[in-house]
Amino acid sequence: MRDLTEAADAVQHLSVRRGAATPHRSLHGRQTEVRRLGESVMAVAAGHGCVIVVEGTAGLGKSTLVSETVTCAEPLGIGVASGVADEFHRMSPLAPLLAALRACSPPLLGDAKFDPAHVLDHEPSWLIDQLEAALRRTAFQQPVLITLDDMQWADSLTVIALRALTERLSASPIMWLLSRRPWPSTPTGDTLFSDLVAAGAIPLSLAPLEPAAVARVAGDLLGAPPDGALLGLLDKCAGNPAVVVDLLMTLAEHEELIVDAAHARLLPGSLQQRLRGWLTALEPPTRQLLDVASVFGRTFDLPSVAKVLHRRVAELLPAVQEALGAGLLVEAGTQLGFQHDLIRDAVYGALPLGVRRYLHRAAAEALLATGGSISDAAAHTISGAVPGDLQAVELLVHASDDVAAAAPGQAADLRLRAVDLMPYADPGRSGRVMETMSLLVRAGRNAEAQALAQVALRAGLPAQVEARLRCELADSLGIVGCSASALYHSRTALGLQGVDDSTRALLFAAESNAHLMAGDPGAALRAGEQALATGKIPPPAGQALLTMGAAEGVRGRLTRSLELVDEAVDVLASDTAQERHLEVYWTRGHTLMALDRFDEAEAAFDAVGRRVAGPGTEWTDVFGCACRATLLLHRGDLDDAVAEGNAGLIRAEELQTWKYVPELCAVLAEANAYRGEFGSARRQLRHGVSRVYDPSSVGAQRLAWASAVVDETAGEEPARVFAHLASLYQELPDGLQVPALDPMVGPRLVGLARRAHDAKRAGMAAEAATTLRRINGGVISFAAAGMQAGGLLGDDVDSLLAAVHAFEASPRPLARARAAEDAAGALFERSRRAEAVEQLDLALAEYDRAGAVVLGRRVRQRLSEGVTPGTEQPTVERPSFGWSSLTAAELRVVRLAATGLTNRAIADELDVSPHTVESHLRHAYRKLDVRSRVELTHMVLTREPATHA
Repeated sequence: MRDLTEAADAVQHLSVRRGAATPHRSLHGRQTEVRRLGESVMAVAAGHGCVIVVEGTAGLGKSTLVSETVTCAEPLGIGVASGVADEFHRMSPLAPLLAALRACSPPLLGDAKFDPAHVLDHEPSWLIDQLEAALRRTAFQQPVLITLDDMQWADSLTVIALRALTERLSASPIMWLLSRRPWPSTPTGDTLFSDLVAAGAIPLSLAPLEPAAVARVAGDLLGAPPDGALLGLLDKCAGNPAVVVDLLMTLAEHEELIVDAAHARLLPGSLQQRLRGWLTALEPPTRQLLDVASVFGRTFDLPSVAKVLHRRVAELLPAVQEALGAGLLVEAGTQLGFQHDLIRDAVYGALPLGVRRYLHRAAAEALLATGGSISDAAAHTISGAVPGDLQAVELLVHASDDVAAAAPGQAADLRLRAVDLMPYADPGRSGRVMETMSLLVRAGRNAEAQALAQVALRAGLPAQVEARLRCELADSLGIVGCSASALYHSRTALGLQGVDDSTRALLFAAESNAHLMAGDPGAALRAGEQALATGKIPPPAGQALLTMGAAEGVRGRLTRSLELVDEAVDVLASDTAQERHLEVYWTRGHTLMALDRFDEAEAAFDAVGRRVAGPGTEWTDVFGCACRATLLLHRGDLDDAVAEGNAGLIRAEELQTWKYVPELCAVLAEANAYRGEFGSARRQLRHGVSRVYDPSSVGAQRLAWASAVVDETAGEEPARVFAHLASLYQELPDGLQVPALDPMVGPRLVGLARRAHDAKRAGMAAEAATTLRRINGGVISFAAAGMQAGGLLGDDVDSLLAAVHAFEASPRPLARARAAEDAAGALFERSRRAEAVEQLDLALAEYDRAGAVVLGRRVRQRLSEGVTPGTEQPTVERPSFGWSSLTAAELRVVRLAATGLTNRAIADELDVSPHTVESHLRHAYRKLDVRSRVELTHMVLTREPATHA
């Protein structure tokens, strides 16, 4: 039998005989892409990093471009790590990235902890940190090219890791070359590619080849230009170079070419038929081996194949040798693999559907029996199970539980398939549906959760089961802000007959939460009272009290809010539902923060780590980051707030949980705007808005305020700033959900309305600030904010100065600085120049301490305009690189790192999170151009020898 490679040799022989140039025959029409890739390779060789994303349908040349880039990179001393995502390993976290970094020479990852079988033993954030450290070390020694092909099959953790690593290592000489087909499309993959491009990645979108390029490909292969009839046939290849080459190879193999000096003429053939002909000529055991192996994908482990065939590995060796000798299989590290996807597709495609299903199911059992991953086994179970297969259901549920903490989206997919396999009459189906709905909501896939529930509800469930299902759906949707849908399901369930009191109380509590998310605190309080009146059953009563407390907070009645939340804490003390405890501490902490009780708020947030812990609770990390980031922003610790917020967003992406993302994005947008990083601020606003499902929700209002802050800080026109706040002003003076949580908001709303010449809205904002001052007597920040708002509205300089004095006892430095700016403006108008400068000096000191570069610049500008000639305040801009570029927060961390403390020890010393320490060190490494703690320590000792003597 002829070797498979002889087909290519036949075409190559024709090309060489005719003197054709063959090296880049499939790159015709790709000159632009080749040039951009070549430029990027040279840039990486020179020490610069970059990201390139390539998209195009199968066969358009993505893999060839990747191969060409590798060929260009290797002679330049660039290390190459190449990986390919695989359809049958898409449930294995980090599989393509780990394979790439482990398979290169020398391996970038040699430690056994990076074995794919052990990935789930570690937290995703830890793995990403380890990957970053390994890549940083390698890039310090030599530039690196990392290629990942077929990213349409990438698992969610690979997508998350790429998002984090490309950002963290942007200053390192690493070239990321990511390619994918547009289908199948996944939300996480689509978002990754769009975000990378928005952050500066080079997009290369491969279109079908033009007819002239197709003709050149054929001419190079055949050594003569194709005639008109052949070109007409090649036109049917839709400009796909892979199809063109395969067709021509088939014709060459069949000796159906007539090539002379002028033209090439041919008759059509079929590559698939030829491949199947080769397969038919194989010995039966070899064909059996290939049939089973094709079910495992492009590569496979021989012991798993042997298990399916009920044979010993040694018995398969003759068949393996024949397949290798025929060029059908190749060695792939410790595995075997098909030489080409065409071969695997031909073998797999020839299997009857029923046989495929049986073999996939057998493959799942074989993987479990030979120590393979549950995720891989689940992927085969999905392909091989049939409705009613309860054993498959249990395997999928087990696999879902295994990955739920690291990847809720994948876990939801596995549960969905399990539910699909269960008979409608199965009494356990409704429970599985509710579990799946919860995972879908956590993954941000609310439409799918609702669709799943609707299908289950159409099955005609008993009233009690239907009520619990609708309650679960209402509760989940209310938590993520889908208030209209949550209200519909809770009210529908409350209208059912025969529902017990416990479920009715839960439904009233869910309705109360939905009203709160929709921005209607009065309705939330009424529904909460109905829940309490139905029965003092701990879970629903606690939920109702918690929501009522939050509703009172939205109304600005913060002392009453705290009373209700503390009552909820007592009622829920014995409840094991972790989500509810998070809500308690979130509401309690934010209420304490609004009351200026920052230390107590921090203690409430820290209590989450003690109260909610253990396997499967990793998603609480996002909660912790959101809480700390918000508190740090109010304290004026902008660098730490950004570090904490970024850590929270990365963790949210890792876990695919979106509840706290709007708050994280709002905090990051404000803090970055104050620091002058407006590009980052606006990207974060867009990301936050994409995770808001109800325009009237608290999250939407929070982001609207952050958008106004960003535009005002950037110096945009008042009309544009004002436009963000239309819905917020519309709720005034009674709607206090945003100003109640941040005393800075009321006075700024007055100032914005005055600059927009809207006296009516300025008055409503001042009334809201006055109301908050009145109903929260004794809270310094609300008292000061009320004075400031009244002073702005009435142009009363004495009130503005009184506000500054009052803010001196407040824990809010940015609010104090803003009040001083407002007072300075009024003083300048009255020609009280010396007093105005004093106020601006006060504001400047606070802004500089906080790292609010833009606000400090604004004050310096006003000082230079307001003081006498010759005494202008110098503008000191922080450089981008070098020792002087370090912020105060980064400098504190760097000094402690130089003493040998670990990240955890530094975090304990500074009373911040390890995420914050890691973020500051990462920025310091980039600014100082160091790659290790040894280099960092040397630099610190050189700069500050006395300090560390």
